[in-house]
Amino acid sequence: MHLVSTITWLSFGLLAATQSPPTLTVEVNVEGAVIPGSVYLTPYGIPGAAPYVFSLTGSTLFSGLGKTGQGAVHNFHPCTYNKTEHFCLWKGTVTNGYGKGDALVLNQQFSVVKTLPNVDFHEFKLKQSLNPTNGQVIDTALLTSYTSVQRDLSAFGIPSETSQGWVIDCHVRAVDLSTGRTVFDWSSLDHVPLNESLVLPTGAIGGQTQQFAWDYFHMSSVDRLGSGDYLVSSRHTSTIYRVSGKDGSIIWRLGGKASTFTLQGFKFSSQHDVRIIRDKGDILTLSLFDNAYNSFTPPQGDPSGKIIELNVAAKTARLLRQYNHPQAGLQASDGGSLMILPKGNVCIGWGSVPYVTEHTPDGQPVYSARFGGIDGQVKTIRSGHKCAGSYGSYAKEKQAIVSLNPSRRPRVLLYPSETLARFYVTGLAFRIFGQFAVNQPFHFSLYHPRRQR
Repeated sequence: MHLVSTITWLSFGLLAATQSPPTLTVEVNVEGAVIPGSVYLTPYGIPGAAPYVFSLTGSTLFSGLGKTGQGAVHNFHPCTYNKTEHFCLWKGTVTNGYGKGDALVLNQQFSVVKTLPNVDFHEFKLKQSLNPTNGQVIDTALLTSYTSVQRDLSAFGIPSETSQGWVIDCHVRAVDLSTGRTVFDWSSLDHVPLNESLVLPTGAIGGQTQQFAWDYFHMSSVDRLGSGDYLVSSRHTSTIYRVSGKDGSIIWRLGGKASTFTLQGFKFSSQHDVRIIRDKGDILTLSLFDNAYNSFTPPQGDPSGKIIELNVAAKTARLLRQYNHPQAGLQASDGGSLMILPKGNVCIGWGSVPYVTEHTPDGQPVYSARFGGIDGQVKTIRSGHKCAGSYGSYAKEKQAIVSLNPSRRPRVLLYPSETLARFYVTGLAFRIFGQFAVNQPFHFSLYHPRRQR
């Protein structure tokens, strides 16, 4: 690395001044009512895709631009690996609403220490679990993947000479972090019939080619119960499945065409981020983001956050709380998240609506922030999280710019300091800065480390 001259540094400064990082505009912030924390953000759909951290007042605390290389970045959050603080994120390409890439574990210097290849972005978390073969406790990564396969789809209007169309098989995988071995693998096609789907083959998911395979299931989140069973959320069946951790069989369904439970006075559809809040055997409390829309079927109402209680023995489900956006009439066609914060507050990322809000337990909004410019061209990713604590020693550095050449390795790395001697450069960047366009669609994620999920 070479010391940057004063003249070169001034040139960098002028170029950087013409660019803007993703913005967080705070519209509501009720003093004393908001839980302290940070916002984890990952842009999507722009050359500047990277992890960022913002304060609740909208200041940029950390920029990882250039540290993760090219490609989309999702699911950026603190995680515990080998009993120490790390960062977890997914990097890859996104097509038709699902991803193909790598789940990465990074240390506090943002160097990759673990790679889990060929996975989707909808779920990535590190959890301890029981090895089903020997009953030992192991550290695992909970992951999702999407695979296009051929099936007879003639019943769904996909005729061909061989009656074979293309459909996406969604998988849940639990991977032993120490060995890389998959200890649990669940296939949607093995357990959920095609006719449970509420989204028929059409357009980009028309099912006639491998590239445009029918996404009949669309796995939107996975969580694991203490028993070792899994909760699998399907956006395109509008159903939450309890799946046996032993043999993969479906124990019950919540919502959709074949619900095991009677929903008492409420409904949900096209949901994301289904999480277990409390498990007391026959009484199970869940949280979810209810999109109520998926862009393929008519809207079923406004999006909202919901807390639901299941009585497994009685086979009933009741709505405990619902959290609405202050602005009525929104449509969140994808993404979205809900997280329980300390003191019972709730943080919600509103999917394709570019907002994050915080609500008191009685539903009152006490914080609202908008991402991006004023043109509304901003989206938010499913795995939204809010961080109420430290975001790591690396993230605490006063980082100014990390830029990358779209066709090569990262080229520029600048760290601001009181002295020019702290500025370094690994290459020229004059044609790189202009690649970062503002007011383009991007996704964000929020994380709360006190609730490791």
